[in-house]
Amino acid sequence: MVGKTSFIKRFVYNTFSEKYETTIGTRIFKKTISYWGETAHLTIWDVMGNAGFRNIIKTAYFYGADGLIVIGDITRPETFEPLPDWVSIAIEGSEKELPRILVANKIDEKWMMTEEEVATWSAEIFANNYVMASAKNGDNVEQVFRELVGILIRQARL
Repeated sequence: MVGKTSFIKRFVYNTFSEKYETTIGTRIFKKTISYWGETAHLTIWDVMGNAGFRNIIKTAYFYGADGLIVIGDITRPETFEPLPDWVSIAIEGSEKELPRILVANKIDEKWMMTEEEVATWSAEIFANNYVMASAKNGDNVEQVFRELVGILIRQARL
């Protein structure tokens, strides 16, 4: 309930719904963007956040991944606590080191953590960067995806 699906739908369709949708398994979204003169065809996997399924889903959902967008809810600091485990599972499932961006979602609501605390969690998961964002009003949503695509493009050119 950190807003993963809402975040992706804001990016892909530029829509937002207050209605909560439980993700069972995964949902797959696609979007093509142009960035730095390159065309990136994104396949975005919206993976359920239920902790009980972490080990079951790691190879099914993370194998072949190129990057991670890791989302926590800034109104509920406890949502950041399982993120290191999720990142470890994703890296293990993908069988490679993955660039990652931490998102502190729901900045349009009353914050229960500081940006410095978000930065600490970003360092904890070895994120390439962190972004303060809102799926509800769209603040910085596109920036997150474009930044990850930029990292992947730079890696491909090296």
